[in-house]
Amino acid sequence: MLKISTKLSTTLSLALAIFFFLCCVAGLFALPALTEALINTVDNIGHRENISSLGRTLCLICAYCIVLTMLLADVLVFRLLLLVRKAEVFTDRAVSLIRGVSWCCLSLCIPFGCLGIYFQLAWIVCLLAVFLGICLRVCKNAFEEATRIKQENDLTV
Repeated sequence: MLKISTKLSTTLSLALAIFFFLCCVAGLFALPALTEALINTVDNIGHRENISSLGRTLCLICAYCIVLTMLLADVLVFRLLLLVRKAEVFTDRAVSLIRGVSWCCLSLCIPFGCLGIYFQLAWIVCLLAVFLGICLRVCKNAFEEATRIKQENDLTV
């Protein structure tokens, strides 16, 4: 398996976070057209031809909530990567950033749950968001404990 240096890996992750941010910002402008195209896509799963104008507005609001939450999570990940680059991983600030990303993932289940009314596959994404949020909570708890141990050891020395 290909092994790259930590510095290169962090730089690559930062570049990907910036790229994702720019894609999300571009997506904000394209959301009305994208949402309408998704609603009008023919499939064998749902009955979306009966979506009222209020339902279409709900879908668009949910889409904006999803993208804005992803933008917030991306900014938090970017700030966490900057801490990793400075070797300040086991700090209260890093734990706080991981906590924020986990809450962003968990909060995504609300708009995806609402979209589940019209798009049954949204329920799967909703469950995946909850699972990812739980995994990040576990990582946050591990980092929090490691931070506590590090601070304790720093006081001992």
